[in-house]
Amino acid sequence: MADATTIISRLSTRFTNAIKDREKPDFLTRDIGGHWRSNQPYVSGYFQVIYGLPSELFAGADNVQTASKWLHSTVEGFTPHTQALTKVDIMGQGAIGSSYVVNVTTTREFTLTFREYQNQPILNIIRRWASVFDPYTGVSPLEGNKFIPQNYKGWVAVAQTKPVRSDGADLTIGDIEECYIYQGVFPTTIPVDTAAAEDITANDTVQLSVPFSFDGAPLTSAEPNVTATVVNLLKALKYMGDSDSTYAKYHDHANNISAWGSHGGSVTSEVKP
Repeated sequence: MADATTIISRLSTRFTNAIKDREKPDFLTRDIGGHWRSNQPYVSGYFQVIYGLPSELFAGADNVQTASKWLHSTVEGFTPHTQALTKVDIMGQGAIGSSYVVNVTTTREFTLTFREYQNQPILNIIRRWASVFDPYTGVSPLEGNKFIPQNYKGWVAVAQTKPVRSDGADLTIGDIEECYIYQGVFPTTIPVDTAAAEDITANDTVQLSVPFSFDGAPLTSAEPNVTATVVNLLKALKYMGDSDSTYAKYHDHANNISAWGSHGGSVTSEVKP
């Protein structure tokens, strides 16, 4: 099983790293309590998502970067795809049957949930990504040979992480629980019904659940160099090192301003259609 091109050998590394030097709960009692334990249950809710959007639909790299940052900073939920083995049943004498696997199928769809904000930036980004067809005319604005997948499909990288941050700024491979790189991605539903739903007796914030289609099957940590690629994508974002980040702003505020704080400048909510 030394051939790195087979799924068994690729998964063996992931399998070994998952079980090696990991303390199991006690036998029979399944007790995992106590401060002397050297293992930690998986903690959900810590994940990062990075987006590669089609430049053609967003009219250039600047709009792509802005839209990607909005999607990254507002995503609050991730439901991955599923995979299943398909079987056939062969009946024998007396209706005694056996099952045999014949292939593996992937539900080529995952779902991301976003928190919507004023002026509905998320809905407008999803609408822009789905503008490969004009809902009023029924045809695509991508004229001629521009109607090709690379002009309306993108990619999405998802990193499920431990609740840690290495070196105060960057995540490392050891911080990744699992990662996925989806290719050929585009939204299949525009969540207008959720974003525009109103009830005068109920005021609340809005979350938009958006299903995305993808091609093939996602790359995972079992594939060579995938985890390193995702880590490098995360490093490029520089969350805590960015001077505009929340961390940097709080840090500067705590060090340079009085304990009571102060505020300068003005806050605007100008809308530019």
